[in-house]
Amino acid sequence: MIQALSLAFGQLSDPRIQKVIGISVAIAVAVFAGLMVGGWYLIDWLTNLNGWWSDIAHALGLFAVLVIAWFTLPIVTATTAALFSDQVVDAVVARHYPGASMPYKVSIGEMLFDGMKLAIIALFVNVLTLPLLFFFPPVYAAVAYGLNGYLLGREYFEMPAFRRLPRAEAKAMFRRHKVRFVLAGVVIAFLATIPILNFIAPIIGIAFMVHMFESVVNLGPRRG
Repeated sequence: MIQALSLAFGQLSDPRIQKVIGISVAIAVAVFAGLMVGGWYLIDWLTNLNGWWSDIAHALGLFAVLVIAWFTLPIVTATTAALFSDQVVDAVVARHYPGASMPYKVSIGEMLFDGMKLAIIALFVNVLTLPLLFFFPPVYAAVAYGLNGYLLGREYFEMPAFRRLPRAEAKAMFRRHKVRFVLAGVVIAFLATIPILNFIAPIIGIAFMVHMFESVVNLGPRRG
C-alpha cells in the first residue's frame, strides 16, 4: 500500500496528470470564488439592516459561506475527477503497466453519474455523522473514516476495475479483497481532509487505486 501511494504521488509531475489537476483545480476555484462572491453580496445585503441584527447576520453569513464551501468543494473535485478518471487511469497504466489491456469502456455519462453519486452519498454520510464531532470526536473520526473508507474504496476501485474486467467479475473481486480496498479508501479519505491537498486528493486516489487494483491481479508495477 505504501508503494502504491508513493507511485501515485510520484506521477503527479506527469503532463497527462497535471492536465487533469489543472482542470479540476480551476473548476474548484471557480466554484469557490462563485460561492464567496454570492455569499459576500448576501452578507452585504443582510448587514445593511439596522440594529443588532446586522452584526449577527454578518457573523452567521460568513460562517454559512465557509460551511457551504467546505461541503461543496469535495463534491466538485470528486465529480470532476470522476469525469476525467479515464485519463488518469490511462496515464498510470501507460507508465507502470504497459502490458495491461483495457477492453471495456466507461461512457462520460456513466463517469459523471458515478462521480455525482459518490459525492452525494459522501456528503450525506458526512452531514449525518457531523453531530458526533461536537459530542464524541474520537467516535466521529472512527465512524467518518470507516464509512468514507468503504465508499471511496469501492467507488475508486471501480474506476480501473470496470475498464479491465466485466462488472460482475470486478464486484466479486472487490468482495474478495474488501479489507484491502476499504483501507485504501481510508487513506484517500484522510488525504481529502488535508487543506490544499484536498483539491487533488481524488486524482491521487484514482492513481493510487490503479496500483492497488493491479497488485491484486498480480501485475506488479513496471517502472518506466
